[in-house]
Amino acid sequence: MTNKPWQEKEEFGFSFPFRCWESELKDFIYPSHWHEYYEIFLVLQGKVNIVIDGDARDVQEGDIVLLDPGRVHGFPSSEAQTCLRIFHFAQSFFAKEDHLLALGDYRAVFIQKPILHAFSHPEEGNSDELLYTHIASILDLLFNEYKKKKLGWQIAIKGELYRMFLFYVRNIIMEDTDKFPAGQLPVTTEERIERVFLFVNEHFQNTDLDLNHAAAEAALSRFHFTRFFKQRTGQCFYAFLSSVRLSHAKEMLLKTDLQVIDVARNCGFSSLSTFFRVFKAGTGFSPSQFRKTKSKE
Repeated sequence: MTNKPWQEKEEFGFSFPFRCWESELKDFIYPSHWHEYYEIFLVLQGKVNIVIDGDARDVQEGDIVLLDPGRVHGFPSSEAQTCLRIFHFAQSFFAKEDHLLALGDYRAVFIQKPILHAFSHPEEGNSDELLYTHIASILDLLFNEYKKKKLGWQIAIKGELYRMFLFYVRNIIMEDTDKFPAGQLPVTTEERIERVFLFVNEHFQNTDLDLNHAAAEAALSRFHFTRFFKQRTGQCFYAFLSSVRLSHAKEMLLKTDLQVIDVARNCGFSSLSTFFRVFKAGTGFSPSQFRKTKSKE
């Protein structure tokens, strides 16, 4: 994955810029590459590791991933007998005016910006179930239309692609605008990041503080927020949250006589073992060693 990625050229047939198939590789391993068309894959069986712009993650059976054009990605490893259903389609499906949506003072970049980077198969009762089910059903229709190629199949495929992105706009982008009263949306990157930073520093003691709380504070869906936060800060949200808690823990150890277990509790760590693990990884010391060593400096 360290080699320079190459550009994969289009190979669409029937002068229609769409194709889909199911992988038949025993081990799904594919080097780093990019292309000028969209790619969606659904894991039908097994598990595959994907690296997107240097960010690695395991994608499980049932998961769906959508990659926008120009996104460097590759598959360094997978379980044996992993099977993917893969979709490619060109940007030409969408008119230029469909790429940007203006929603009052809130402007969302659509299509050209990474969207729906990963949908994990929801547990029963999960609030994301509607979104997952809708996208999965559309992918099933796309696959069947392409496979059977009945009269009008090209029209059906274009319609399903538009329906998929319309659902995304109506249920994710518009959902983002409902999180703040009119006129109070944080419309700039700086405002969103500042809100999250302030929120975390005010509520780091809360052991229930999680990604959903931070996303709501930024007026973004968690799908948008995960990508947004990583792009703007270079780290995932939970790494940032741990660093804030660690910083406050170090200060408490040096400036108070609180017992280690109380420091852990006051800094939002869910357990003493978690506190010890995070503290050791971040400082190279146990909390007691840190207090003893640094207090003498």
